[in-house]
Amino acid sequence: MLIHDKLVNKVCQKLEIQFILLAKEKLIREYDEKLARKTIIHKILLNLMIESHKKLTVLMLIVDIKHHEAILIKL
Repeated sequence: MLIHDKLVNKVCQKLEIQFILLAKEKLIREYDEKLARKTIIHKILLNLMIESHKKLTVLMLIVDIKHHEAILIKL
């Protein structure tokens, strides 16, 4: 998942979690598979509960994604 860099500050403050520095920078691709000019250097890990019994840890990469707050992607 991608999460907008402006939304992530609110999420981290509310959940009391910290950014994690990526071991290696990651470039993202636009919808047409061209490399974007944005580099991802941080992530967060969120623990999610689904239907009150399935717990998932979700990796969210932090980047300015313009008009969206979050985007589901295949990594």
